[in-house]
Amino acid sequence: MLKIRSIDSVDALKMAIQCKIDMKNFYEKASTLVKNDDAVAILKGLAEKEEAHRQRLIKVYSKLSGKKILYLNLGRKHKLNTLVKCEDDPNEAVRAAKKNEAEIRNFLITISRRLYEADLRQFFRQLAMEEEQHLALLESSFEEPLNLDEEPTREDNDSMREIASADRDQVKTW
Repeated sequence: MLKIRSIDSVDALKMAIQCKIDMKNFYEKASTLVKNDDAVAILKGLAEKEEAHRQRLIKVYSKLSGKKILYLNLGRKHKLNTLVKCEDDPNEAVRAAKKNEAEIRNFLITISRRLYEADLRQFFRQLAMEEEQHLALLESSFEEPLNLDEEPTREDNDSMREIASADRDQVKTW
């Protein structure tokens, strides 16, 4: 975790925006690696959430600083270097996503404790709660052992059809 003793509000917002950009790119890449349609939908949905968070952060930044962000050019000390990059293995990508969401949540909570403005503290706490929801979604959707690099087998599809037909048969007997 990044050691933060004190931080300017504008710098905190820039760092959070960069985190959102990094995670959006992470989820977009991860969604191309998996072959399961449900997993793709979850990862693309998380990428959309990260983009929505980025837009909210940009609005707060513009309101606070009076400037528009056209691009971010942050130095190494202002980036969250503990984020893991997306690997080519889909199973490792999901594990890294869980780790990254926890890191960002901890970062946002730390920032919320260091700021003086009450409304910004609340804003960062709210973002941290949303990161907690992302983490919960990942953990409930992708349980170990992961097998995301495999396409659903014919046996899995056949067993799902059997379950569905058994449910229909039970409904008819009532």
